[in-house]
Amino acid sequence: MERKAGFGPKPTLTILYHFFHPDDVVSARLYSDLAAGLAARGWDVTVLTSDRYWRSTKDRIVPLEETWRGVRIVRLRRWGWNQAHDLLRIANSAWMMARWMLRLLSRPRADIVLLGTDPQFCWLMLPLIKRFRRPRVLAHWCFDLFPEAILADEVSRLVRKMAAALIPAAGRAYRAADLIVDLGPCMRRRLDVYRPAAHRATLTPWSLVEPAELLPPDPRLRAELFGEARLTLLYSGNLGRAHDFELFLRLARRLRGKEPGIVFCFACRGNRLSELKAALTGEDTNIRLADFANEAGLGDRLNAADIHLASLRAPWRGIVVPSKIFGSMAAGKPVLYAVPEDSAAAGWIKSFDLGLVLTAANLDSTAATLGGLVADPSRLATWGRNARRTYRERFAREIMIDRWDARLRDELAAAPSKRGRR
Repeated sequence: MERKAGFGPKPTLTILYHFFHPDDVVSARLYSDLAAGLAARGWDVTVLTSDRYWRSTKDRIVPLEETWRGVRIVRLRRWGWNQAHDLLRIANSAWMMARWMLRLLSRPRADIVLLGTDPQFCWLMLPLIKRFRRPRVLAHWCFDLFPEAILADEVSRLVRKMAAALIPAAGRAYRAADLIVDLGPCMRRRLDVYRPAAHRATLTPWSLVEPAELLPPDPRLRAELFGEARLTLLYSGNLGRAHDFELFLRLARRLRGKEPGIVFCFACRGNRLSELKAALTGEDTNIRLADFANEAGLGDRLNAADIHLASLRAPWRGIVVPSKIFGSMAAGKPVLYAVPEDSAAAGWIKSFDLGLVLTAANLDSTAATLGGLVADPSRLATWGRNARRTYRERFAREIMIDRWDARLRDELAAAPSKRGRR
């Protein structure tokens, strides 16, 4: 799918993101899909990234330079500092920003530079790139927001004050961008506070797994995860600081005595997994734990459940977007989301009839609804069809990358008359 560029042989795009192929963390996979998709649509794409994995920081990725699916990857050496340590994470950020800036200054000028949001605070680079490298279009894809994420977390008063002090700098940085891409209306409202002059777009993530057809669950895998359950609910993916599990535990405990055929399974990783394990007791017989699934087994894992679980804690509304909903829709599975009712994900669930939104106020009614599904699962089939259709029509990978392609080309076409050559 190659299209005429209109700016010489191919328009050039440089992407800056901390983690990239072959890393399997969700954001790295999404940036990898985007880069490869744009290369297939006629872009000359270069990615500047690090030579470290998101999780196994001691392991290096080799080679430092390669071409993958038409994308030129340049991996910059980085110390193996642990991302889980606050000070070391900031040191990683400073190191990567300095290396990126030096590499940008030594490379031919790209038509478009697209900066992500990892490492933390890398938006500080926006004014520097605009002043010293002057791409025709400077774009910023916001996957998460800092310092907002720090302010939403349970941190000390001193750390909160330090984070809040960065807000004016964030405003100045965002105003240097020509295009800011957010993930949904809640994130856009948070960005509106900074009054950026940039063009704005909302382009959501997509599912890492897009099954071509829906097959019956593997009975052996289903039994391994849920035993002989009649209704199965699965949390698969990251369980981080932005996510909640308490409401799911309360729901499971309400159902335990009344509906023993309903079983919950958590197959996850993340910095709240230890909290989840500590919260479980011997009486939680309808809650199971499983290992995190790698990408090769993710499709079968998602297909094994009747309903998918995901969550977002209220303070994180608009700071991150729970991407699990896209995997659920692609798999044709209903969702049970513990999210604020005014969040984008809750709006999609209600608008497209994809499942249920769980809150502290509706625990009893949700438990009753799930109990009813054991006796009559027809509503599950309706939710599943709605999810599959909604994803294929609105959120599929090819649809979203087409929108990226069109938006970047529009920005590039407008750049000479609106902003000059720079």
